Amino acid sequence: MNISVSLLLTDVLPHKKRFLNRFVKSRIFDKLSHSEIFSQLKNAGVDGVELLLPADASFDDLVEARNLLEKHNIKVFSVHQALRFITKTKPEEVAELFTAADIFKSKVVVLHMNTVGRQIFKKNYISTLKMLEKKHKIKIGFENREKFFASRLSTHGWDEIRFPSLMEKVGFKMTLDTCHLGQTGGDIINFFKKNKKRIVNIHLSDYRAHYLNNSLRPLRFKHLPLGHGDLPIKEFIKVLKTEKYQGLLTLEINSDLDEILNSLRFIKNSK
Repeated sequence: MNISVSLLLTDVLPHKKRFLNRFVKSRIFDKLSHSEIFSQLKNAGVDGVELLLPADASFDDLVEARNLLEKHNIKVFSVHQALRFITKTKPEEVAELFTAADIFKSKVVVLHMNTVGRQIFKKNYISTLKMLEKKHKIKIGFENREKFFASRLSTHGWDEIRFPSLMEKVGFKMTLDTCHLGQTGGDIINFFKKNKKRIVNIHLSDYRAHYLNNSLRPLRFKHLPLGHGDLPIKEFIKVLKTEKYQGLLTLEINSDLDEILNSLRFIKNSK
């Protein structure tokens, strides 16, 4: 498997931060230079990155990021659609993500189940996305969502049985988010064993249960460094190694560089 770290495009290109970007940021690039950070990540076992793209990323932004990452010999294995909570992902936006993936020579596009909404049941939407996959030779990995008050009726987006069943029916691959599945009460090990043939990407982080996580959804108890939460992360990693998982393993952690490096060591030492 290829080990990857999730980064924001605006962290790779900090001078491109807009006002709204400042509310969603990582702490990986707070103190050190790109050269120092990428060197430490590679020495710790990172093979590449996943880039979370803002909705307003321009072609020039993408090319600049690609050139910077190539300079440091960093591959972009996957691109992640912009975070959004109200509007739905139209086919035109998905097409733009595939174009971005082409620029970075990525093989996976991560789409959110909450922003695809009911479109996932429409034949035209499905056929359009499949056409994009075939044209670009890139796979979509739909990411399982969290469960909270506004999603309780949309079980196809988060339930550990209904979500993979829907993906099999419509013929798409999955990005398994361990934190999201833990938040819904799912079993991450059992989910992987049952659905490993359809999983192309794993967003790996720990999760700690908290009574607010079904409503206000604070980040404090989610996307934690490995070993800092309640999930059986060590056993999960052992299963990935035993099963010879060949997809992407993407650390999606809300923390600083030290905790990212500690989490990489956690993966290496889980035998």
